[in-house]
Amino acid sequence: MDKEIEGKLIAVGKITKLVGAAGAVAGTAYLSKSENRKKVKAQLNKAAEKLNTKYVRNLGKPSGIDDAEMVDEGAMTSVRYYNKLQQKSLDSKL
Repeated sequence: MDKEIEGKLIAVGKITKLVGAAGAVAGTAYLSKSENRKKVKAQLNKAAEKLNTKYVRNLGKPSGIDDAEMVDEGAMTSVRYYNKLQQKSLDSKL
């Protein structure tokens, strides 16, 4: 790797750590007040309620047998593709 690029990547890493530490300090300072903790807790509870709806809990679950079969076929397609690649890799080594 080029020395100049490597130096910039190290600098970016240091900046990232510095920003993360500053965020942690700011968050701690903000949450040190009881009133702010209550506000944050209320917002988190509100968000959790939205995520706990029946609609969200059932996302990704096929509702009918036809849908379930389609999901199963899709999963098998990727498995067959992976197996075919593995077999080609083994065949090429022999």
